[in-house]
Amino acid sequence: MQSKLGHECQAGSKTELTVGSLIEWGGGKSDMSALGRKSKVNIVWNDSRKVGEGDVFIALRSDTDDGHHYAEAAFKQGAIAAIVDKKGIKVIPAKYHKKCIVVSDTLKAIQKMAARYRKEMGLLTVGITGSNGKTTTRSFISELLKNIKISGKNVSIGETFTNWNNHIGVPQSILKFKGDEYVAVLEMGANHVGEIRPLTKICRPDIAVITNIGYAHVGLFGSIENTAEAKFEIAEGLGRNGFMLLNGDDRRLVQGAAERKLKTVLFGTSSGCDIRATKINVSEKGVSFCVDGEEYFLSMPGRHFIYCALPAIYIAKRCGVDDAAIKKAISSLKPVSLRGMLESKKGVKFIVDCYNANPSSMSNAIKYLVDVTPAKTKRAAIVGDMYELEQYTRKCHLKLGEELVKADVQKIIAVGKFAQYVKDGAVKAGISPDRVFIAENSADALDVCRSVLKDGETVLLKGSRGVGLEKVFEGY
Repeated sequence: MQSKLGHECQAGSKTELTVGSLIEWGGGKSDMSALGRKSKVNIVWNDSRKVGEGDVFIALRSDTDDGHHYAEAAFKQGAIAAIVDKKGIKVIPAKYHKKCIVVSDTLKAIQKMAARYRKEMGLLTVGITGSNGKTTTRSFISELLKNIKISGKNVSIGETFTNWNNHIGVPQSILKFKGDEYVAVLEMGANHVGEIRPLTKICRPDIAVITNIGYAHVGLFGSIENTAEAKFEIAEGLGRNGFMLLNGDDRRLVQGAAERKLKTVLFGTSSGCDIRATKINVSEKGVSFCVDGEEYFLSMPGRHFIYCALPAIYIAKRCGVDDAAIKKAISSLKPVSLRGMLESKKGVKFIVDCYNANPSSMSNAIKYLVDVTPAKTKRAAIVGDMYELEQYTRKCHLKLGEELVKADVQKIIAVGKFAQYVKDGAVKAGISPDRVFIAENSADALDVCRSVLKDGETVLLKGSRGVGLEKVFEGY
């Protein structure tokens, strides 16, 4: 079937993933019987504890462990095959050898298997990368595309499984597909230059979305310029008729696309955007906005969620989803867990946005707090360390303290080893030192909260995943 994206989609067809397919696609060797090769594969796991009947175990090596030592446990739990390397098979009991697929490199093998599976399925594929908002954007796009109908029936959508967005997770996510998907929506994460390049060549996106360029992992990338270079690697895997869908309010993206002469569609709020949100109104109940004269409502107050919704609306329209279905789907969207839910507890409202944090996402979260707290005296923030900033650590945490004060946040609880920088920045910006509290960890932060938070206040909870600020909300 020809979609409105000019891509040949195999609606209604199914590509069977069998053990024989894995052997062939991964360039492996096996003494498995002809009958065994015809066995259908359920899920490919690299964690033997999760293996069940009909699954395949992939033995991966790391600096600290070797998956080959867990192959026997995987077989005992029902694995029908294990992907192993020539050296690793020697540690696996001989009675399981006929169930092994032997390759020279297990990681490269599953990457090749996933690339071939994606090709065989003929999927329309959306690839997503960026410094912030990848998971929420992926979730929004997937939800809207579930409204595509073929012969009166909704199509099946394949997407990144949980947070599997790296060199191991992306191929495993694809191999987890059932084979009858119409569209794949896959996110690609990286914290070093060169890591997205192999992922995009596995996924071969027809549409490549870059959400923004920010300071996430900037210490590992080395500079913001390197970050931009890394994100644009996604363009290297674009299909022949593919195009970039970029945040048009991000000057680095607009400039980078022009320099690379990429086929581009821009989304955002500025006048140069092809898909533009106007008449934006934020309340505690959510965000309303217009696109091409149509009004949409997101039942989540953060205005930054508009940037996740716009590419979803655009792609859904291009795939033939009608306006009524898009509006309904948009209104029913919810933030992904720990990524911006507004929750009340004991008279205090919490913005629970603590899955991760970097300077860009911190700024968005602070704007969220301002939007939902008209009374300046009612704003408070619990902010945790931002990791992987390296040489930018002090500067970014000082600026965070300054941003909080400029947003009229009345109480600040800074958590972690960089908390003093946040306090220094806040005090320099004019807040009284006795309204900035320092906590070593989330447990200490909870004790501070219990003593200083008051009924009617709205509190932002935002920090890197390792700080565990969700424990503050859970324990309050």
